[in-house]
Amino acid sequence: MEDVANVFRIAAEYRQKFKKDVVIDVIAYRKMGHNELDQPMFTQPLMYSIVKKMNPVVEMYKKQLIDEGSMTAEEAKGFHDASWNELENAYQKSKTLKYDAEDWSTPAWESIKAPEKYGKYKDTGVDLPTLKEIGLKITTLPAEEKFHPAVKKIFDARVKSITEGKGIDWGTAEALAFATLIDEGNHVRISGQDVERGTFSHRHAHVWYQDKDGVYVPINAVAKPDTNRNFIASNSHLSEYAVLGFELGYAQTNPNTLTIWEA
Repeated sequence: MEDVANVFRIAAEYRQKFKKDVVIDVIAYRKMGHNELDQPMFTQPLMYSIVKKMNPVVEMYKKQLIDEGSMTAEEAKGFHDASWNELENAYQKSKTLKYDAEDWSTPAWESIKAPEKYGKYKDTGVDLPTLKEIGLKITTLPAEEKFHPAVKKIFDARVKSITEGKGIDWGTAEALAFATLIDEGNHVRISGQDVERGTFSHRHAHVWYQDKDGVYVPINAVAKPDTNRNFIASNSHLSEYAVLGFELGYAQTNPNTLTIWEA
């Protein structure tokens, strides 16, 4: 931990002195995945079967400091409690923060024209039998493959909602929208941070095998064989300007492609 802190300190000093950017390559992991409510076993089962057995770095570092006499257990607890209380106080203050939405508006958004200004709305609906046929294709997971039980339960619920025509959740509705576009011969691509699973575990556009490396892409069950008119979900790194530039170029290459960058 001290080495990591020193690297960041040196990088900051270098940037301040020479006015140049610094790239730091840090290999780390999140004990709980994206957040405390996340289930990283959905997407990285092999890795997180190892991670969950690991002792957190902060606990190892605390033990090292106590063992070598740099601090006592009471002092370590004091540092922990002080940091926790500072975060908790800030969280409580955030609950009463008020602001006006108008303060965040910009001329660019205000200048957008209403969709009916230059003509009527186009009917983009799909008939119910087609929706059901496509819906069952993209919600039925291969029975011979091993998937996470929680994900399997999600897709079983999706099959039920398609069959009964009610209780369709946001992820299923989105998948239906993408799949019907692909069924019409279009190409759909979505990129951004954690778009394959969905940042809040709602999409599951990629479903990870639990006993081997690789994924199943349910939406592509409707794609025609030997075609690039299919569905792509691509997790991107956090160089947003570079990613957005690439996706803008991707979107301009073919008018029959829906390209989405999920910010």
